[in-house]
Amino acid sequence: MLSYVLSDVQVVRDAVQAVNPGNRLGDTATDVVVHGDRMYVAVSASHTIEVFDRVTGVAYGRLRLSSEEEPYRLCFANDTTAYCTNLTDDSITEFNPQTLQTRVVRVPVGPAPEGIASNGRHVFVANSGYGDLRVNEPLAGTLSVLSVIDLSVVAVVDSVPNAATVRCDASRNRVWVSYRNLASKSELLGGAVLIDASTFQILQRWAFRSPHGLVVDSVTGNAFILHEEGVDALTIGESLTRRVISHSSTQGNDVWYGLGFDATRRILWIGNARGYVTDGETIAVEMNGTIVGRYPVGANPTAFAF
Repeated sequence: MLSYVLSDVQVVRDAVQAVNPGNRLGDTATDVVVHGDRMYVAVSASHTIEVFDRVTGVAYGRLRLSSEEEPYRLCFANDTTAYCTNLTDDSITEFNPQTLQTRVVRVPVGPAPEGIASNGRHVFVANSGYGDLRVNEPLAGTLSVLSVIDLSVVAVVDSVPNAATVRCDASRNRVWVSYRNLASKSELLGGAVLIDASTFQILQRWAFRSPHGLVVDSVTGNAFILHEEGVDALTIGESLTRRVISHSSTQGNDVWYGLGFDATRRILWIGNARGYVTDGETIAVEMNGTIVGRYPVGANPTAFAF
């Protein structure tokens, strides 16, 4: 389901059907990315990437993938080149977001690729390995770096076990990756790493238990991370972090699961999955930790676009 928060008092719970009668988003929406005047939604179990007008929500078109590919996360290298990870197929797909035509159906990467990002020169793919399930397979717990020109592998960054989210800060030549570590190694924490996008070396590391989301502030170049105890601000060059808002997600009916950031309004958006089986909510939080809005949405809000 795709929900719109149109103002401080108005929410369109199912924007797809509201604007496009008879049109159903599909099963299950896992990512949403705005590029230009369009909005792209990965729908994994339906094997599609749905495209809408970012303002009106009117359906623009649909890219159908094969039954082998289940698109999980999306990113753009430029106006005519985009990618999705295929979580269950250990691959990524390259497509033209303007024509909605597949350009390269399957590029093998590591096991269970989740997050993906591009700075226009390279594509960065988080190979989670499904945590302990596939930890002993080659490339599990790594970041694959591919060339945009020919999708050849130019580097592999190790030591990001159960890697999840990837964010590029192209203007500062940086890449951020969150990782959850392994359940079998409960004594070790997950966290986030900052990577030089030229040398592919890890520059800095922060530790957190059970990270669920990572966003980058395009204004400052710093980042925010959602984890088991709330949301922290990460500052490049500083080991200490600043707690923006505290919250325990150990309760089964109040689980903070997704994180977004509106850099223009300086607002963090948190997706509360509650118990996963009921409708969730989005929570708008200012930089000082003040909650300025709570909005009912569909089940398991996991990705945001502005």
